[in-house]
Amino acid sequence: MKYRNHWIVVLAILGLTTLTFNRTSYAAPEPNPKAEPDINETLKSINSSFKNTEVQIINWPDKLHKRLGNLKKSAFIAFPTQRPSGKLPLLITLHGGGGKEMSLQKQLVRSSQVKGLALAELTGKNLILLDPNSSDNWDADTLDRMLDYVLRTYKEIDKSRIYVMGHSMGGRGTWSWILKSADRFAAAAPCGFPNGSSKEGIENLTKLPIWGMVGGDDGDNVAGIQQMTENLRATGNVNVRHTAFPGAKHAQGNAAVFSSIELVDWMLSFSKSAR
Repeated sequence: MKYRNHWIVVLAILGLTTLTFNRTSYAAPEPNPKAEPDINETLKSINSSFKNTEVQIINWPDKLHKRLGNLKKSAFIAFPTQRPSGKLPLLITLHGGGGKEMSLQKQLVRSSQVKGLALAELTGKNLILLDPNSSDNWDADTLDRMLDYVLRTYKEIDKSRIYVMGHSMGGRGTWSWILKSADRFAAAAPCGFPNGSSKEGIENLTKLPIWGMVGGDDGDNVAGIQQMTENLRATGNVNVRHTAFPGAKHAQGNAAVFSSIELVDWMLSFSKSAR
């Protein structure tokens, strides 16, 4: 099995094509020009450097946001610059604990460098990527409400091909979410967190393809991810993978996860309709 030997994405500076999406009666969230003084300039810079992906900042409607717990008002969403006809899969990426206290500006830059937006650009796949932001630990009920709204709003999403992944706090959030709502996803990648060894509710995951990744030198997280995958296999799940990146500590493990084209290819090979 081949893995990427570097974790820094070099992005080519090319022009982008403006996309137009047909919307339903549910109004899509609009960019917020007053979010931070430099956020639009930052967004413009990122989009001018990306060649495969167009990034947008979206705001949850006030009525919905009141029901979204710790989720911040703004999130990031990315589309292919050249969108094909038909439905597109949705990949949701959950950030780690470092994003809790970050400004939206810093989160946007970080995501474009070593998180979800960087991965979308690197893979160049025909998918929609949703990168929500949270001020505290991820909550499965809140994430379900968010996803309900996204699916009502973006009709171009293929509901049989929804994927979720995260590292550290994002890995723990991914694990909690799939334990509660496994039937919503076609595949998942909970990565780099220590408490994946819990067996509570694991019987709900026997049919969900899961790939656990971790830095090979990332303390308790190494044993947590290994035990998680062993427990999943013990339930009879035949689509379980495990990767420990040799010598990688926590930050390096994060960079490896979010530059793994192989992981994205693997997830996209599954759909709920095929199970």
